Amino acid sequence: DFVWSERLHGSVEPWWVWVEDNENDKIYHTEYFLLHQKDAKQEHTLQFTVPIFEPVQSQYVIRLSSDRWLHADYFHTLSFDELVLPDKSFAHTQLLKLCPLAKSALQNPEFESIYSFTHFNAIQTQIFHTVYHSDDNVLLGAPTGSGKTNCCELAILRLFRTRPQAKVVYVAPMKALVRERIKDWKARIEGKLGRRVVELTGDSAPDMRAVKEASVIVTTPEKWDGVSRNWQTRPFVTQVGLVIIDEIHLLGEDRGPVLEVIVSRMRYVSTQTTHKVRFMGMSTAIANAKDVADWLGVPLGGCFNF
Repeated sequence: DFVWSERLHGSVEPWWVWVEDNENDKIYHTEYFLLHQKDAKQEHTLQFTVPIFEPVQSQYVIRLSSDRWLHADYFHTLSFDELVLPDKSFAHTQLLKLCPLAKSALQNPEFESIYSFTHFNAIQTQIFHTVYHSDDNVLLGAPTGSGKTNCCELAILRLFRTRPQAKVVYVAPMKALVRERIKDWKARIEGKLGRRVVELTGDSAPDMRAVKEASVIVTTPEKWDGVSRNWQTRPFVTQVGLVIIDEIHLLGEDRGPVLEVIVSRMRYVSTQTTHKVRFMGMSTAIANAKDVADWLGVPLGGCFNF
């Protein structure tokens, strides 16, 4: 805190920002900062990342020092006494060295026909039993191009096998992704399995008869939110047995509240109709997988974050 003198300070004052660990004599961050006279009374925000080690230190010190003036220093102590770190055991899922599982494990020649490959990849092999042989909710975090779509198809095939009359709702955040899924699943799921696939977006609104007859509904969060609001007068909503949410890491973005409403509403519909609704979330690897899994109702064995 000082009084700006244009004669002494000019129009700009340079400062250094330091983040120090006094216990271990370490400096974890330095940054050169220019304070302009015209902005001197405004609030400034600096963002930076510093490491945390175990055992956790009691505090770090953020120090502000003038580049020109002696004894022009300010420091703030950042206490870690109430710091809560994420559970390390859920940071990521170890990819096991398993033999690739043959698609014949589906034990259904019709299901096998939708795949051109002979064996599932490592990630698909590892989660196969959970997705295809149980009704547990699942969260799958894996890199782009790792075959997550085939993983969610295993959940779809299980629903077709165990509850033939139930419907699948696939929620994608972007219309481009919806169109991509429609093109792919029209050829494989509808063309080879005879299960009708319909698109339900703002650009494409099929008649309700087509939706009622569909086995797979590919939609956007906003559209399904609007459709499912009147679930009491739309029986096809109560027939949903599987909800797949792609790019679920967008839960923290602008569309997050819509996804929360969708999940909450479908859970409510499930309790009112006593028909189980299974949820599957897909994303790239995420830092807070356990938090998302808890929110989605995913048991320990259903959380995969590769």
